[in-house]
Amino acid sequence: MGVRDGLNEEQIKAVEAADGPVLIVAGPGTGKTKTLVARIAYLIESGQAMPNQILALTFTKKAAEEMQHRLKLSGATQRPHILTFHALCHELLGDGGDFVTDAERLQLIKSLPRPKVLKDLSARELGLLISRSKNQPAIEDPDIAKVVRAYNKALGVQELRDFDDLLLGAYELLKEDAAARQRVQQRYRFVLVDEFQDTNLLQYEILKLLLGHRNLFVIGDPNQSIYGFRGANETVFERFRADFPERVEIALTVNYRSAPQIVHLSNALFPDAPDLLPHGQDAGLVRAVQVLNEYGEADWVLNEIQRAIGGGDMLKAVSDDSRLQHHRLSDFAVLYRSRPAALALQKRLAESGLPYQVVGDGSPYDQPQVQAIIALLRAGANHEPVKLEGYGSAELRHIQEALEKADEADPSALVERIIEVLGIEPSRDLQQLASVLVRFKDVPSALAHFDTIAERGFYDPTADAITLLTIHASKGLEFPQVFLIGAEEGVLPSARGDDAEEKRLFYVAATRARERLEITHARNRSGQKAEASRFVTQLPHDILKRHEDPDMEKQVRRIAKRAAKNSQTSLF
Repeated sequence: MGVRDGLNEEQIKAVEAADGPVLIVAGPGTGKTKTLVARIAYLIESGQAMPNQILALTFTKKAAEEMQHRLKLSGATQRPHILTFHALCHELLGDGGDFVTDAERLQLIKSLPRPKVLKDLSARELGLLISRSKNQPAIEDPDIAKVVRAYNKALGVQELRDFDDLLLGAYELLKEDAAARQRVQQRYRFVLVDEFQDTNLLQYEILKLLLGHRNLFVIGDPNQSIYGFRGANETVFERFRADFPERVEIALTVNYRSAPQIVHLSNALFPDAPDLLPHGQDAGLVRAVQVLNEYGEADWVLNEIQRAIGGGDMLKAVSDDSRLQHHRLSDFAVLYRSRPAALALQKRLAESGLPYQVVGDGSPYDQPQVQAIIALLRAGANHEPVKLEGYGSAELRHIQEALEKADEADPSALVERIIEVLGIEPSRDLQQLASVLVRFKDVPSALAHFDTIAERGFYDPTADAITLLTIHASKGLEFPQVFLIGAEEGVLPSARGDDAEEKRLFYVAATRARERLEITHARNRSGQKAEASRFVTQLPHDILKRHEDPDMEKQVRRIAKRAAKNSQTSLF
């Protein structure tokens, strides 16, 4: 099979671009990874580089593994170096060192003294601010700087490092050590970067220090730059253009993911960007739906899912919409700007009995009890000493006995025993953990699964369950049917967010959908009057059709009746 096979004209032009800096602006669903992998194969097959002279950088381990899997070089004894920015920095520094785990880091951050202005932030939100500050030391905020100093001191006491220390250490090494910089520059003739819009300033400076040439190939979409809290910014494209004025710049515009209606909506959001062209012509469904409140929103979404899967009852199984087809639960994703917008829906789903998974913020795997149990399983599988704070010697002995044969024990039964010994109260989070564990015959395979899904906020693509996730956690994923809830002023866009980035968040959410995109906004949320998001109201009706929940007036009458009854009761 040739390098050109399966590529369109734009992709071929990108793959076969001449030496020197190449900037590929690639919208959602246009085949970014496919093009990058084909570029690597072309460089090797054309004789421009040996495999080990090529460095390709990604932002997740999963993406690096996927690229390695796609790049099948028959009979090759050497392979391109494909890894994450952090993995490269770890290699450059050349020392092991102990890294703080996510659970340890969150616990450490919770224990830090905070200035008053940061009191309301969750440990995860504060952790993101710490990371951004360490990656952009020139941006000095006295309150954050004080917290960062305390955080670094706490890490030092425990002789631990975090992943931001890797970037800082590698940058200092390449900047100050000319011999080390020269070795790296001589090793790699071509450097390629995937998802370029996720590159922060520190990573970009490291990237430039890696180059002993101008052969830098980057691919990404400035309209999908949504990690401002990590220091990433769409202006990195302008920096590239300024630093490499002789660049070749190519746009990929054929969208292979979404139905035409979804593509047209995404074009309308950013009219100055290159228009995307839908490859498929099957009819899709795009509409904005007004609901009464968060409870009406939850009922509406649940009813639509039940109708689409043909479940619930006979009335829900019958649809007069020929565009709707029967689906698996894993085909449905509910996206939201922040977790509070999804709490009512999560409660309704739990009551319905339909399987669902929460990804990213609010994931069961982020909860302390679940984290502690997984840590115990890992200690048992690795035959390491068990640490238990707040428990006596009897509990410790029983746990150690249970974990002695962890590498061959039934993981579900083992966790039941741990819960019993520690007297942990049953919870929805533990129930979800138990439902996952029954799929595995031993603890090592269960732990391997947790490690695999951890990088995507514990999204499990093998679970036949409805997926609930923040827009940030949805980046890089796609689903046949997407419900974007809470599209209201103050929610999406967030009252605390940057307007341009909030618009990009809306864009990312909309372009996760392949067949159907439903955007909901409420008249009232949390007891307060709500206004539809500007991203909804500013779109033309022929691009985004408007719809109203037909049960809304019935719900209004029910609320009025309940209020009148309560009023009468209060008279006695």
